[in-house]
Amino acid sequence: MPELPDVEGFRRYLARHAAGHRIVRVEVPDRELIRNSSASALSRAIIGQRFAHPLRHGKWLIAPVGELELLLHFGMTGFLRWSSARDRAHGDSSHRQPRDPRGKPRNPYDRVIFDCDDGELRYNNMRRFGGIWLARDERERAAVTGPLGPDAAALERRTFNELLSKRRGSIKAALMDQRLIAGIGNLLSDEILWRARVHPATPVASLGPNRRGRLFEALDATV
Repeated sequence: MPELPDVEGFRRYLARHAAGHRIVRVEVPDRELIRNSSASALSRAIIGQRFAHPLRHGKWLIAPVGELELLLHFGMTGFLRWSSARDRAHGDSSHRQPRDPRGKPRNPYDRVIFDCDDGELRYNNMRRFGGIWLARDERERAAVTGPLGPDAAALERRTFNELLSKRRGSIKAALMDQRLIAGIGNLLSDEILWRARVHPATPVASLGPNRRGRLFEALDATV
């Protein structure tokens, strides 16, 4: 499942390729992946708008479009793919794939396609977990993402210690709780615990300053 480093990679990819481009058409081969709106309402809301510089919080990618936000979650198998107008004109590795009504190659797992003024962005998700949500303000964003703790990549040692001091249960469960620290999943938590030499089932309350220090250093190095 994509975790913080993966989603940060998607954020940088979106910033590099799509930011500044105007959306001229939205195709939704899988309407169920638009989670809190209809395909037609989404299209009406964002056609004519430009992708602005994207943000990320934990495992969520936030793509501002005009005065709205697209909230992208990648589930287990999601990713983004950009094709420029030049790529499409010269063909690419997808030329053997099925074609859409306009003759463009289509991957069967492309769920939402944003046609832009000089290229297209495809949201691909084989297993259909995750999806795309539309938010108009911070309140609507929070309603979609649920409560999120501070982003793991921006976490400071003092904040980390304060968060752990409020927590009961195992350290692995604490690290994976998005309400406590946003962005860490099963894979990253195992890597952090292995680097820190702390057993996943260790109760948070039993961690002294030395092991908490090792955990923070491992977290900082991992994310």
